[in-house]
Amino acid sequence: GLTIYRLVAGSYRESPASVAFPGWRASAIHKAMNEAEPSGWTHADLERLGRELGARDGTGPDDDPLLRSLRDQSRAEGQAEGRDQGRAEAVRAVLESRGIACTDLLAGIPAALPGHVVVAAALACDSEQDFHARLRRTPSGRSAMSE
Repeated sequence: GLTIYRLVAGSYRESPASVAFPGWRASAIHKAMNEAEPSGWTHADLERLGRELGARDGTGPDDDPLLRSLRDQSRAEGQAEGRDQGRAEAVRAVLESRGIACTDLLAGIPAALPGHVVVAAALACDSEQDFHARLRRTPSGRSAMSE
C-alpha cells in the first residue's frame, strides 16, 4: 500500500489524500504506480490532476515545451494531410467532370508540386495516366519531381 502523511500542527498524521496531488487519494496513487500499462482511469486521474495543478499555478499545456512541440507537430501533420486530401478531391472532381475515370490520385500527386501545376495537368490531360505523366514533367521539359 501507500501511506500519505501530512504535517498538521507540528506533527505528521496519516491522510487519505495528497496535498501535492490534490484530489488523488493514496489508494489511487498506489494502484497507478503498480499498473503494468496505465489504465484509462489512471490517464483520467492524471489529466484531471494536471488541469487542477495548472489552474492553481496559472499554467497550461503550452507552458510545457514537450507538449507544445508535440501539439505543433501533430497540428502541422494534420494540416498537411488535409491539404493533400483536399487537393486530391479537387483534382478528382475536375477529372470526373471531364469524363476521365480516376483511381487513387492521392498517391500520385507529389505534395511539393505547386497547385497551379496540378490544376494545369488536370485540365490538359486526356486520361488518368496522362495526368500522372504531366505531373512528372514541367513545361520546360524538366522533371517536376526534381524541382
